[in-house]
Amino acid sequence: MKKLIAILMMLLPMLTGAQELANFVLMPDGTYQTEDGKDFVVIPFEGKTAHQIYQELASNVAATFNDPSKVMSGVEDASIKIRAHSDDLVRNRVMGIGQSMGGYYQLEFRIKDGRVRVSAPYVEEEVGFWMGGKYNSNKFEWFVKKHFKNDKLKDGKRKEDYDIVVAKMNGVINNILNRSAVQDANEDW
Repeated sequence: MKKLIAILMMLLPMLTGAQELANFVLMPDGTYQTEDGKDFVVIPFEGKTAHQIYQELASNVAATFNDPSKVMSGVEDASIKIRAHSDDLVRNRVMGIGQSMGGYYQLEFRIKDGRVRVSAPYVEEEVGFWMGGKYNSNKFEWFVKKHFKNDKLKDGKRKEDYDIVVAKMNGVINNILNRSAVQDANEDW
């Protein structure tokens, strides 16, 4: 059920016609970057001050995470940093069965009047899962190198797993950047 909700949250901006503002891809070395090789993207927020942007992003963080005080730090009107844990950060195939692997990731948003610089997401070293009462873990970089090689991405299941990993990360980032686009316009309270 959690996976279904997570996938729906990632797809919600697309289903409602909202624009995906940031799009990072996962590289073979376990890092993220834009399709043109940059480690950041600048998103325009036309006509908004740094204070307005900060308030909007902070509100979006609160709507995205259960307890934003545990995942968000920052400098008011200048930056927001997220360090969060996801139980289904990546998927692994164990004897053909999809297994979710959890780990910590970091997001950084630098804010100026009229724009936000979004750094490429960073996944901390270890990802893992519980199986048979034992915690199995590997370094994220090793996992990506082993399971998401170009030759393995030709396999439909591996490609699907790769696409889910990328969509999940971009979904979180775009929810923080674009939450107002997916809120109900009739939210008159």
